[in-house]
Amino acid sequence: MNNPADHLDIGALQDLKEIMENEFETLVNTFILDSRNKVEELDLVVQQRDCDALRKVAHSLKGSSSNVCAFRLSELARQLEMMGKEETLDGADKVLTSLRQEFQTVSEILANNL
Repeated sequence: MNNPADHLDIGALQDLKEIMENEFETLVNTFILDSRNKVEELDLVVQQRDCDALRKVAHSLKGSSSNVCAFRLSELARQLEMMGKEETLDGADKVLTSLRQEFQTVSEILANNL
């Protein structure tokens, strides 16, 4: 299994869990569900070569990833956001593949820490 600390800021996540108490599980479940949809949407907009939609969806995923302390996922979303902003999709498939794998890992770690 991957080291959770390679994917999430565990200290910050623990703080968040303490602050949110019972709401934490809702936050995590909502994040996983919403992000799964966003990852699928990113796949679609990259195939359609829709730079504006790529920028918007990636920006949204970047923010929500950051909220659950998933720094690596947030960084990959930021890279896609910049590609959308700069209207260059060279390498977007590769970043998207990494993002998909990272989302899977983060989802498992978060689900196991409820």
